[in-house]
Amino acid sequence: MKREKLLTQLIHLRELHLKNQAAQLKTRARHLREVRDRQEHARLAAATVLDDAATLADLANLGHARLRDAKLAMKVEIEVTALRQKVGHARKLTESAREAHAELRRARINESERSMETEAEHFFSWKKEVAR
Repeated sequence: MKREKLLTQLIHLRELHLKNQAAQLKTRARHLREVRDRQEHARLAAATVLDDAATLADLANLGHARLRDAKLAMKVEIEVTALRQKVGHARKLTESAREAHAELRRARINESERSMETEAEHFFSWKKEVAR
């Protein structure tokens, strides 16, 4: 019983860890999407700036913004990839704890059933002896 309780607590802890890792992944993925959207917006703005000679001075700023966002996107993409791996690992650990708990529970149930069968056999053999 103590092992089962410990496994239940382990499952709970691993589920919390998995939720935490998944939340971090979602946050970083959303950040990556925002950076990519800013990059696209800067690209579109640069394309419209080329059409108007009065705003050509803004082209350098837009270029710097695009470069900064490209570097930031690369860093965030690396973080997202690492977090994906961590989430996958946390999911595997959680699933293995659940499987271990289920196996322990099945073993306990099987032992209980075997014990009841043994008691039933003893009872029937005792009843036959008493009937003689």
